[in-house]
Amino acid sequence: MAERNFVVIGHRAHTVADWKLDDLCGGAGRLDVLVRCVTASLWKSHGIRSDTDVWLILNGPPNAPITVHFSGEKIRYLNPDERSTAALIRNGLVKYKNQNKALETSPGVTLEKIGLEEILMRLPNPVLLNENGNDEIKNSGTFILGDDKDPTETEMLILNKLPKINLGKESLLSSACITLIHHRLDEK
Repeated sequence: MAERNFVVIGHRAHTVADWKLDDLCGGAGRLDVLVRCVTASLWKSHGIRSDTDVWLILNGPPNAPITVHFSGEKIRYLNPDERSTAALIRNGLVKYKNQNKALETSPGVTLEKIGLEEILMRLPNPVLLNENGNDEIKNSGTFILGDDKDPTETEMLILNKLPKINLGKESLLSSACITLIHHRLDEK
């Protein structure tokens, strides 16, 4: 279990490899937002954060949900650009083919047909990033973020039970929030 976990909900991110690497913003269902979160979560100036994991919940068509787990401790073949990160996801979806069990499709990249509720049961001390939260991170181990869409009513039934934190007065990109969280935790 990683010390830091980032869970990012992708409301339109496709769950099959029916998209091109040149169309992450459109055909892949705004997968560009999610891969930027992977980069912000795992990369530092000269290497990978081995104490951090990222969980991308793909809730787009046609087989939602599928979760892509990036393990900072085990990851290989990850480069700090959107296209190569998206390629790891795309290749994973090609190999996964709607199985019912977890499958490591590349070293440190595992796909599984689970959603938000199942992930939150596995991870320590989850908190939701929300404009109405307080500004204390405290001992949080898991941070829940979204893409450019607000959580659905069903997701909010799950998320409303969690403590909420904010990072300031302005609403920021999810990838920027991850960078700020790392900065605050690194200072401790």
